[in-house]
Amino acid sequence: MMPSITYIFLTFLHLGVTAFGGLAMVEPLRRRVVEKNRWLKEEDFWDGLALCQLLPGATVVQLATYVGQRLQGPLGGLAGATGFILPAFLLMVTLSWLYVRYVDLAFVKALSRGLNAVVIALLLQAFWRLGQTVKKQTTDILLALLALGLLWFKVHYLGVFLGAGAIRLLVGPAGNASGEERFIKPRASESLAFDGLLFPSIILTGCILLYLVLWRVYPILAHLTGIMFKVGLISFGGGYVMIPVLQWEVVDRLGWLTLRQFLDGILLSYVTPGPLIILSAFVGFILQGFLGAVVATLAIFLPPILIILALTPIYLHMKTAGWMRRIIQGVLDALVGMLALVTLQLGLGAVTDWKTLGLMLGAAVALILFDLNLLWVIGGAAVVSMLIF
Repeated sequence: MMPSITYIFLTFLHLGVTAFGGLAMVEPLRRRVVEKNRWLKEEDFWDGLALCQLLPGATVVQLATYVGQRLQGPLGGLAGATGFILPAFLLMVTLSWLYVRYVDLAFVKALSRGLNAVVIALLLQAFWRLGQTVKKQTTDILLALLALGLLWFKVHYLGVFLGAGAIRLLVGPAGNASGEERFIKPRASESLAFDGLLFPSIILTGCILLYLVLWRVYPILAHLTGIMFKVGLISFGGGYVMIPVLQWEVVDRLGWLTLRQFLDGILLSYVTPGPLIILSAFVGFILQGFLGAVVATLAIFLPPILIILALTPIYLHMKTAGWMRRIIQGVLDALVGMLALVTLQLGLGAVTDWKTLGLMLGAAVALILFDLNLLWVIGGAAVVSMLIF
């Protein structure tokens, strides 16, 4: 039975409460969508992730949009994205209000050390699961290792992914599709095509008109909207790339925030579930209170959501072709290498003593070996970190 739009929203709302750490959020989302709810088969899920990695904006928000759109069209996509973002937004607004009143982040710093350990464990879990998509072929293993090496030497990830797709197109057979009989059949791509192009166009037109009105009656909010929209549109690589771009705009160029305030906002985004670029809500709140937080959040997430809504129908028509399957497999191979590097780099930064090492290993064992509910792991890590740090 096809899930309702309301149920899609509630599912991603629940996921948004427990989603921490950028790409670390992929595995909890996969477990819910593929294993528990059986909305998509494994192959469709990873295909969606491959598409999202090639687009600007917050990757996992786009993935939530992709899943929702596959199930209930553009409204389902909006429901998935909204549900996923909402918990992070509400918590960030609350933390921003406390920050403005008290500017005391001691408890946040202690909490972040424990949660960062859980993020590393989640990355290990995601790496293990995604690594299983690498076929038992020399080409795929070498592509993953090549991507790891190139990314280590600071080659732009988009070039690495496109190069891996091109190599896989030329070398090696396409992967075999897995069975669909146990899964809910998503909406056909033909039924998505018209809505997929029309719906984003209507939303974009409405936003442009609203922006023009806002510029006349509330110029600072209009300026904030334009900055956030630009950051969401041009930033390839998820939150880790978007944050430096946002810093250049609001700290270095415009001087809206001090560097100290911006760094405090980053710290708050690390202890907030959902995408890291929810930092935009903090920036908006510092500038214009709650209304600024709402406007900044909508503006930075709207471009990637509209892009994925428009491209998904086209992608669904193309992805079953043999040549496209090879490109997708190449992108997934490169993503395995990227996950390995991100896990290593963040692990070296987060695991600074035996306490955080113990927390990370404990969380990894609980998640990977004992399949413990993520809420219990996060709650336990939060309590322990407040006690020992």
